[in-house]
Amino acid sequence: MTSSSRLRARHPLFGAALAAGASLALTASCSSSSNPTAPVASAEAGADAPDAGPVEIKLEAACGEAIDAIYADPGALPADKGAIIKCAIDRAWSKDELERFSRANKYAYTGKPFTSGAKTFRVVYRTERGDPQSSPGYSSALVFVPDVPAAGAPAVVVAHGTAGQAPRCTPSKYPFESTDNSFAAMIFPLVGAGMPVIVPDYAGYAGYGAAGNPPSGYAMSPDVGKSVLDGARALRAMLTGVGDKTILVGHSQGGHSVLSALALSESYGVPLAGVVSYAPLWFNQATWGALFFVANQYPIADNAFAVGVGVWYHYSHAELINGQGKGVELFAPDKRAAIKEFFDTACGSETDKIKPLGTIATDLYEPAFASSVKLAAALGSPCGAGDAVCEKWKAIYAADRPHLTGAAAQVPQLVLYGTADTTIPADRAMCGFDRLRADGAKATICVDSGQDHSGIVGARSAYVNDWIANVAMGAPAPEPCAADETSLMAAGAKVTCATPPPND
Repeated sequence: MTSSSRLRARHPLFGAALAAGASLALTASCSSSSNPTAPVASAEAGADAPDAGPVEIKLEAACGEAIDAIYADPGALPADKGAIIKCAIDRAWSKDELERFSRANKYAYTGKPFTSGAKTFRVVYRTERGDPQSSPGYSSALVFVPDVPAAGAPAVVVAHGTAGQAPRCTPSKYPFESTDNSFAAMIFPLVGAGMPVIVPDYAGYAGYGAAGNPPSGYAMSPDVGKSVLDGARALRAMLTGVGDKTILVGHSQGGHSVLSALALSESYGVPLAGVVSYAPLWFNQATWGALFFVANQYPIADNAFAVGVGVWYHYSHAELINGQGKGVELFAPDKRAAIKEFFDTACGSETDKIKPLGTIATDLYEPAFASSVKLAAALGSPCGAGDAVCEKWKAIYAADRPHLTGAAAQVPQLVLYGTADTTIPADRAMCGFDRLRADGAKATICVDSGQDHSGIVGARSAYVNDWIANVAMGAPAPEPCAADETSLMAAGAKVTCATPPPND
């Protein structure tokens, strides 16, 4: 669900088979209002399944709410992270509906036949925010419960890409009608293979603007990472019978979210079996401050997406760190009302709405703020003596691409990238790949020739299913990828990480 807009590469800133043979039968439909522990589905696995034996998934949450209630005031928050606060029954998808949609998608699934349909639910669950106080929070989410669960299937958390920060952009409200749809291409093949899936919106979308509920921090690692990890807790709180392993899958901004969650997983107490990131936004997040240094080379008229993302990044971080209502204070006084309207209304494909507000990025911001951070962000320069604003934001940028250490570095990763990606160009993507290698991460990086930012999702969704079956269910490993990041070339030379900003 990433924008079709593209970051222009005119400057170095942006650079140039699951349970095979299983016999599966639905035994009961969800009727949560009368029996919250009724089985949603059960299956008898065949002899060659990774975990042969009966599989039964039961709904443990009462699901009698109206869908609109999921996005309203949640009331008093429970103490336990991941606790289900409210649950609503959504629609059902038959196996044939899911598969037809997936194969007709612009980003088409081309793998094995689906084995399951799903019932869907909307939930809101307890999480924790990324502000300095680690305040209590709550996230809405879409949940897919397979009719025919695969034996030993893990809990899967899917992290969405750039959607916009406004309530009308909330991903769980997405109708799944258009088949020009990389979001569905990431989710449906997992569900069709019998995996239970939760898709968090991230804290801040539900109850948007309510007191004590700042908007989601765009690419704010401690904020989105906790929403993702508590999504795994929520899926287990909602259902029994889910396999004991947890897998994270994310695309673009969602790739950043799952890598942020991975970095946090050990200290946050959510062990992971594997992480999949499609075209992850894993370059230095000081990029958004570095835009001030090269503003003249990136006119808003040609780079509305990059400038718009920078606005979402800075505004949302200020709301979480400085306090609600403080986001606009980073911006020029005569632009604040228009910036707030953009933030509160524009979705990912609507960043052109930023164009009338200025000629270059620095036109939008409070001059003292842009001047304070631009050199430190772009060049890694020391902040001026006594410049607390610069020191603060330099630390914020660094915290949004945490190192993978300890247990996190040993979790298997699959990273997918296409050579035709112009949203995250190869030299910018290489910064993320280099960082993973420097951290000693257990990452397999697969590069597909000719795939663009969203096309990589459809091209590799079947492979992802097989990879997950291997790391989480004991199935055979898929064939190794034909190419990794060392195959990326530009003008006859190997692609290297673009700077500025430094790749530290």
